Amino acid sequence: MQPKDVYPISARDVVKTFGERRVLDGLSLQVQRGNIVGLLGSNGSGKTSLLRVLLALLPRNSGPAEIGGENSESLPPEIRERIGYVPQATQLFVWLTGGAMLQYLGAFYPNYDHEYALSIADRLQVSLKTGIEALSPGQQQRLSIVRALSTRPEILILDEPMSALDPAARISVIDEMIREHRARGITIVVSSHIVHDLQRYCTHLAVLKDGRVAVHQPIDFFTGLLRVVVTGEESVLASTKFTQAGHVRSSQPGERSLVITPDSLPALERELPAGLSIRQFAGDLEAVLSEWMR
Repeated sequence: MQPKDVYPISARDVVKTFGERRVLDGLSLQVQRGNIVGLLGSNGSGKTSLLRVLLALLPRNSGPAEIGGENSESLPPEIRERIGYVPQATQLFVWLTGGAMLQYLGAFYPNYDHEYALSIADRLQVSLKTGIEALSPGQQQRLSIVRALSTRPEILILDEPMSALDPAARISVIDEMIREHRARGITIVVSSHIVHDLQRYCTHLAVLKDGRVAVHQPIDFFTGLLRVVVTGEESVLASTKFTQAGHVRSSQPGERSLVITPDSLPALERELPAGLSIRQFAGDLEAVLSEWMR
C-alpha cells in the first residue's frame, strides 16, 4: 500500500504531441484516494490520451505521470497488479470463451477472485461459456468490465466503458462500481459523454478542454451552479465586464452565456447595464458542463 499522502493518480504539466498537434498541453490532474472522477470533454480534448499516458500505453513528451507515487512508465509489479483497466475498444482474446480468458488472465493477478468474477458476470448477464468472438459488442464490453473488476483492483481506469451498453446494462455496471467503491474504497477515473450516468456515481468531475483540465471539482460544485444568458445590444455586451460572474463561457452576437454560483446572481443583476436582460437556467448539469467545454 502506498502512503496516505500519495495521490493514487497524478499528472503534472504533462505534454503529449502528435506531430504538430498538442493533444495534452501541460495538463495537470491529481486524484485523491477513494475519489471517483468523471472525465468530460469534447472529442479531441485529450481524455483517452490522458488515460493511456497514465497507464504508459502512450509515451508522453514531458511532465511526470504517476500511479501510486511511481512513474507510470516504470511501475513495479506490485502496483501494476492493483490496476484495473477497461479500454474504449475492447481488447479480448476472441478465440477463447469468456470463462477461459478470465482464468488465463487471473493467473497473472494475485488478487484475482474467480468466484467474484462469476458473480459479476451473472449480475451483468455475461455468458462465460460462449466464444468471445460470438458475443455482441455490448456483451464484449461487459466482459471487459468483469475482467477489470475480477482482479479486485485498488485503482480502476475506464475509457468510455458504457458506449455500447443499453440503459439497463449501464445501470447494472454502475451499481457494480458503486458496490465495489463502498466495500473497498477503490479509486476510479472514468471518461464518458453520458453526464446523467456520471452524476449517479462520481464524487468529482474534471472537464478537459484544449488538452488541459479546465475545471476539477466535487460534483456538488457543479450541481449547485446556475447557467445564465445575458442578452441585449452587442455594443453594450462588448463593453460589459461581468466582474461578479467570472468568465464568460460562450458568446455570440447579442448574447453572453455564463456559469455562476447562485449567490453571485444578485450582484450580477445590480451591475447589469440598462438594456441588458438575464435568462436563468437551473438544474441542468449537462448544460452547465457544456459551457466549460466550449
